[in-house]
Amino acid sequence: MGNMNIVTLLGVFLRYRQEDFVNFMKSHRQAYAHGKATGDFVSGVCNYYRLMSDLITFACGPYWHFTPMRKGHSRMECHDIFHHTMTRYLEAKQGEHILEIGCGYGEIGRQVAKISGASVVGLTMADEEITGANERIVAAGLKDQCRMVQGNYHELPFPSGIFDKVFGVYTLKYSADVNRAFAEVARVLKPGGKFVSYEILVSDSYNPNNKEDYRLVENISASTCMPPLWHAGAFRAAAQKAGLVLKKEEDLCELPNEGPWYSCFEQTYVHDMLMSPTLFRLIRLAEALHILPQSFSDFYDHCLVHPATDFVLAGRKGIITGAVMMIWEKP
Repeated sequence: MGNMNIVTLLGVFLRYRQEDFVNFMKSHRQAYAHGKATGDFVSGVCNYYRLMSDLITFACGPYWHFTPMRKGHSRMECHDIFHHTMTRYLEAKQGEHILEIGCGYGEIGRQVAKISGASVVGLTMADEEITGANERIVAAGLKDQCRMVQGNYHELPFPSGIFDKVFGVYTLKYSADVNRAFAEVARVLKPGGKFVSYEILVSDSYNPNNKEDYRLVENISASTCMPPLWHAGAFRAAAQKAGLVLKKEEDLCELPNEGPWYSCFEQTYVHDMLMSPTLFRLIRLAEALHILPQSFSDFYDHCLVHPATDFVLAGRKGIITGAVMMIWEKP
């Protein structure tokens, strides 16, 4: 929600006045409890994005991931820089076949296709994202370069060895089994192919025995219905097990002239606005007066306030990194 201000926040209130937040929050918590008990978070993630896909796009624009915030550049300019950065790390070329796993509406894949001339397949599980992405592919004039496929990246619906490159942006954080995810990526890559992952990860500074550290990281998962965030070491081990060779690992925020990945919230005062007790009291009052639907305040606190503010607090503490680029190659 890096572009959110009071105007877009009011737009969110108006846009979702008819939503059944009582049942949404009930199913959200049940799905997260199921995920924690079984390791299967798929239904919870799909339920979360059934409502949140349009909301995030409405409040933030098309790009949902964090990027380093370069001084003197807008958030959208920083995203444009990131698209070229991703294309460069992929070494994407015209004529290549590239897969983006967990692509959402396929925004980044379309940008890679436009910049490089490569053909890009986007994979997502959500019906809404397939429909929306296909509409955007047509609108962008990329029908000959881009297409969407519905599926789970733990069981990729493709033959072995057909892609030159695979990439994922804020994708594997939804995986409860990274060994299986990396194995599938390795399977569909051609020999010499490359896998590029850009993820939110817990850092070496994270201490699960520290109550505040644990609370911040747990809140992020509970509010978004995704599995606990992975440590970078788990990615390295899973990739090695799958036969992939780590070629480069780089935190983009540590490059010259780049600001923290979470500063998009701070620059637009989203963090302070969401944390405002006065605003929350007004929301509760509007709910009591039936201006806002029942349980909207629960949704607002649990699914909007927590992920945004916890990302900032965890980022400031250095226990979560949100701009790590990892590049592997299949021998």
